[in-house]
Amino acid sequence: MAGRKAGRTGISWLAVVVLAAPLVIGIAGSVGLWLVLDGWANHSDGREKRTGTDCAQALQFARGSLPAGARGGRCERTDWPDTTVSGSFRMDRGGVETWLAAAFPQAQEHGRRQRPALCPKPGPGYDPEAGNRCISVDHPEAVAGLARRVEISVEQQVGYDVLIRFVAHEG
Repeated sequence: MAGRKAGRTGISWLAVVVLAAPLVIGIAGSVGLWLVLDGWANHSDGREKRTGTDCAQALQFARGSLPAGARGGRCERTDWPDTTVSGSFRMDRGGVETWLAAAFPQAQEHGRRQRPALCPKPGPGYDPEAGNRCISVDHPEAVAGLARRVEISVEQQVGYDVLIRFVAHEG
């Protein structure tokens, strides 16, 4: 009889553990989720803070400058979780090299491989001599309020225009 009682006691504890485990895990998960969401809500309303911004200011943040004759600019700034500015504008094809050399002298050109996500992937007829360019700049020193990394895409358009797209990250 004593052996039977001991066996039943062991099974009953096992049943309690098996039945209680999902409840305990559910409660712990809910508390964890609440803490994460509460921290996120206190830091932000849970959404990126995107605002339109002047393209000249956006490029100053990128440690560069807006070229003379730039047109059709559309730029925005995101301040959460880190500051990022992005934008695009058009300019005449003839001034691209001069502008890039003056605004971003330490730029690194990317070929087919290791291209930033901003740049379109080169197709089968990719010709780097055609004028499309993919450029990045990594500033070695962090400066508060200025970008640490800048990515630039130069895309030839029909006619004499180029489309410049850029993104600059603080962190």
